[in-house]
Amino acid sequence: MSRRVAAIAPDLFFAARIAQTATLLGVELEVVAPDRALERCRTRPPDLVLVDLEAVDVSTGLLRRIKADPGLASVPVIGFCSHVDAALRASARAAGADQVWARSAFTRHLAEILSGRPLPRADQRC
Repeated sequence: MSRRVAAIAPDLFFAARIAQTATLLGVELEVVAPDRALERCRTRPPDLVLVDLEAVDVSTGLLRRIKADPGLASVPVIGFCSHVDAALRASARAAGADQVWARSAFTRHLAEILSGRPLPRADQRC
């Protein structure tokens, strides 16, 4: 059984980049719309949820709902956003994101993130 990842990434170009890397790694990826994310994750719980925190339709409320759901609470959630948006990063952590990455570091370590390989220490991410 392959690793399953759900990505809430409405930016089509960025979603395509994630999908291409997932395909190369043999990771099953489902890109889901923010308004259907909770329902889709409940239907087929993923091993990991990726969230574009800068997407207009994504709010910290969605992170809270994912983490409050008994069937999804243990699923790791990784958010990513601009490195300059400290308030958004803090808000995402408070809402339950297990990790929040600067978009550049997220892109650089995308293969490790998708495959579940060990990640660099937090102080090496940005």
